[in-house]
Amino acid sequence: MSRSRPDPNTTNSDARPLGRWERWGVDWQGQPIIEWDTAAHAAWCAKWAPRCPDGNPQRLRRAVGYRERDIRELELRVPLGIGEHGACQVIIEESDDTILVRVLVCFDEEEDAFPREFVDWPVRTWLDHPLGNRTVVDIDSNEALPLFSPKYRAYPTTADPTPPPSRRVERRQDAP
Repeated sequence: MSRSRPDPNTTNSDARPLGRWERWGVDWQGQPIIEWDTAAHAAWCAKWAPRCPDGNPQRLRRAVGYRERDIRELELRVPLGIGEHGACQVIIEESDDTILVRVLVCFDEEEDAFPREFVDWPVRTWLDHPLGNRTVVDIDSNEALPLFSPKYRAYPTTADPTPPPSRRVERRQDAP
Protein backbone atom coordinates (compact mmCIF):
# COMPACT_ATOMS: atom_id res chain seq x y z
CA MET A 1 0.00 0.00 0.00
CA SER A 2 1.38 3.37 -0.98
CA ARG A 3 1.39 6.23 1.51
CA SER A 4 2.81 8.72 -0.94
CA ARG A 5 3.11 8.72 -4.69
CA PRO A 6 5.67 11.25 -5.87
CA ASP A 7 5.42 12.99 -9.20
CA PRO A 8 7.13 10.79 -11.85
CA ASN A 9 8.99 13.88 -13.13
CA THR A 10 10.80 14.35 -9.81
CA THR A 11 13.31 12.16 -8.03
CA ASN A 12 12.27 10.15 -4.99
CA SER A 13 14.26 12.44 -2.68
CA ASP A 14 12.20 15.48 -3.86
CA ALA A 15 8.82 13.99 -2.82
CA ARG A 16 9.16 14.06 0.97
CA PRO A 17 11.79 13.21 3.54
CA LEU A 18 11.75 9.62 4.69
CA GLY A 19 11.33 8.57 8.30
CA ARG A 20 13.97 6.73 10.29
CA TRP A 21 12.75 3.30 9.28
CA GLU A 22 11.45 4.00 5.78
CA ARG A 23 12.93 3.50 2.35
CA TRP A 24 11.81 3.91 -1.22
CA GLY A 25 10.62 0.77 -2.95
CA VAL A 26 8.56 -0.18 -6.00
CA ASP A 27 5.06 -1.65 -5.88
CA TRP A 28 3.71 -4.41 -8.16
CA GLN A 29 2.87 -1.81 -10.86
CA GLY A 30 6.37 -0.35 -10.86
CA GLN A 31 5.32 2.80 -8.97
CA PRO A 32 7.57 4.22 -6.24
CA ILE A 33 6.30 3.58 -2.71
CA ILE A 34 7.59 4.02 0.81
CA GLU A 35 8.35 0.76 2.58
CA TRP A 36 9.17 -0.20 6.15
CA ASP A 37 12.94 -0.79 6.42
CA THR A 38 13.27 -3.76 8.78
CA ALA A 39 17.08 -3.73 8.75
CA ALA A 40 17.25 -0.01 9.64
CA HIS A 41 14.72 -0.53 12.45
CA ALA A 42 16.68 -3.47 13.88
CA ALA A 43 19.93 -1.49 13.80
CA TRP A 44 18.25 1.47 15.52
CA CYS A 45 16.77 -0.78 18.23
CA ALA A 46 20.12 -2.46 18.85
CA LYS A 47 21.68 0.93 19.60
CA TRP A 48 18.85 2.99 21.13
CA ALA A 49 16.64 0.34 22.81
CA PRO A 50 18.90 -2.25 24.46
CA ARG A 51 17.33 -4.77 26.82
CA CYS A 52 17.81 -4.47 30.58
CA PRO A 53 20.82 -6.53 31.70
CA ASP A 54 18.79 -7.75 34.72
CA GLY A 55 15.78 -8.69 32.59
CA ASN A 56 13.48 -6.05 34.15
CA PRO A 57 10.78 -4.34 32.10
CA GLN A 58 11.75 -0.89 30.84
CA ARG A 59 10.00 2.30 29.86
CA LEU A 60 11.18 5.42 28.12
CA ARG A 61 11.74 8.46 30.33
CA ARG A 62 12.56 11.85 28.83
CA ALA A 63 15.27 13.83 30.59
CA VAL A 64 14.02 17.25 31.74
CA GLY A 65 17.39 19.01 31.85
CA TYR A 66 21.16 18.60 31.81
CA ARG A 67 24.39 20.10 33.05
CA GLU A 68 28.09 19.34 32.77
CA ARG A 69 28.79 18.34 36.37
CA ASP A 70 32.50 17.99 35.75
CA ILE A 71 34.65 18.00 32.64
CA ARG A 72 33.22 15.27 30.35
CA GLU A 73 30.64 14.22 32.99
CA LEU A 74 27.11 14.86 31.75
CA GLU A 75 24.34 14.92 34.36
CA LEU A 76 20.80 14.42 33.08
CA ARG A 77 17.80 15.25 35.27
CA VAL A 78 15.29 12.41 35.03
CA PRO A 79 11.90 12.19 36.78
CA LEU A 80 11.52 8.85 38.61
CA GLY A 81 8.25 7.55 39.98
CA ILE A 82 7.25 5.08 42.68
CA GLY A 83 8.18 1.53 41.72
CA GLU A 84 10.89 2.61 39.28
CA HIS A 85 14.36 1.28 40.04
CA GLY A 86 16.30 4.05 38.32
CA ALA A 87 17.91 4.63 34.97
CA CYS A 88 18.74 1.25 33.51
CA GLN A 89 20.22 2.45 30.22
CA VAL A 90 21.55 5.88 29.24
CA ILE A 91 22.39 5.91 25.56
CA ILE A 92 24.31 8.82 24.06
CA GLU A 93 25.70 9.64 20.65
CA GLU A 94 28.17 12.50 20.30
CA SER A 95 28.84 14.64 17.26
CA ASP A 96 30.65 17.95 16.76
CA ASP A 97 27.58 20.11 17.48
CA THR A 98 25.07 17.87 19.34
CA ILE A 99 24.77 15.12 21.89
CA LEU A 100 21.79 12.83 21.38
CA VAL A 101 20.45 11.20 24.55
CA ARG A 102 17.88 8.55 25.49
CA VAL A 103 17.06 7.26 28.98
CA LEU A 104 15.38 3.92 29.72
CA VAL A 105 14.06 3.31 33.26
CA CYS A 106 13.48 -0.08 34.91
CA PHE A 107 10.25 -0.55 36.87
CA ASP A 108 8.29 -3.04 38.95
CA GLU A 109 5.36 -4.66 37.19
CA GLU A 110 3.49 -4.98 40.51
CA GLU A 111 3.59 -1.23 41.15
CA ASP A 112 1.36 1.37 39.53
CA ALA A 113 1.77 1.27 35.76
CA PHE A 114 1.71 5.07 35.50
CA PRO A 115 3.24 6.82 38.52
CA ARG A 116 1.62 10.10 39.54
CA GLU A 117 4.40 11.48 41.73
CA PHE A 118 7.96 11.94 40.57
CA VAL A 119 11.34 12.80 42.05
CA ASP A 120 13.86 14.82 40.05
CA TRP A 121 16.82 12.41 39.96
CA PRO A 122 20.38 12.97 38.67
CA VAL A 123 21.67 10.43 36.14
CA ARG A 124 25.32 10.74 35.19
CA THR A 125 27.19 9.51 32.15
CA TRP A 126 30.62 10.19 30.69
CA LEU A 127 31.34 11.96 27.41
CA ASP A 128 34.25 11.36 25.05
CA HIS A 129 34.90 15.12 24.83
CA PRO A 130 33.95 18.12 27.00
CA LEU A 131 30.43 19.45 26.45
CA GLY A 132 31.55 22.90 25.29
CA ASN A 133 28.90 24.64 23.15
CA ARG A 134 27.22 21.44 21.99
CA THR A 135 23.45 21.09 22.30
CA VAL A 136 21.99 18.15 24.24
CA VAL A 137 19.01 16.76 22.30
CA ASP A 138 16.41 14.15 23.28
CA ILE A 139 16.41 11.65 20.41
CA ASP A 140 12.71 10.78 20.66
CA SER A 141 11.26 14.30 20.68
CA ASN A 142 14.16 15.84 18.71
CA GLU A 143 14.05 18.78 21.17
CA ALA A 144 16.99 20.44 22.88
CA LEU A 145 17.07 19.88 26.63
CA PRO A 146 17.23 22.94 28.90
CA LEU A 147 20.32 23.64 30.97
CA PHE A 148 19.76 22.68 34.61
CA SER A 149 21.29 25.09 37.13
CA PRO A 150 20.94 23.93 40.74
CA LYS A 151 19.78 26.53 43.23
CA TYR A 152 22.41 26.52 45.91
CA ARG A 153 21.52 27.76 49.37
CA ALA A 154 23.48 30.82 50.46
CA TYR A 155 25.14 30.54 53.86
CA PRO A 156 26.45 33.56 55.76
CA THR A 157 30.18 34.12 55.51
CA THR A 158 32.58 35.77 57.97
CA ALA A 159 32.45 38.90 55.82
CA ASP A 160 28.68 39.12 56.38
CA PRO A 161 28.02 42.17 58.61
CA THR A 162 24.96 40.54 60.20
CA PRO A 163 26.01 37.86 62.69
CA PRO A 164 23.96 34.67 62.79
CA PRO A 165 21.52 34.35 65.70
CA SER A 166 23.08 32.98 68.86
CA ARG A 167 22.13 29.51 70.00
CA ARG A 168 23.59 30.03 73.45
CA VAL A 169 21.15 29.69 76.33
CA GLU A 170 21.54 32.32 79.08
CA ARG A 171 21.19 31.18 82.70
CA ARG A 172 19.12 33.21 85.02
CA GLN A 173 21.01 34.95 87.81
CA ASP A 174 18.67 33.79 90.57
CA ALA A 175 18.89 30.09 89.61
CA PRO A 176 20.82 27.86 92.13
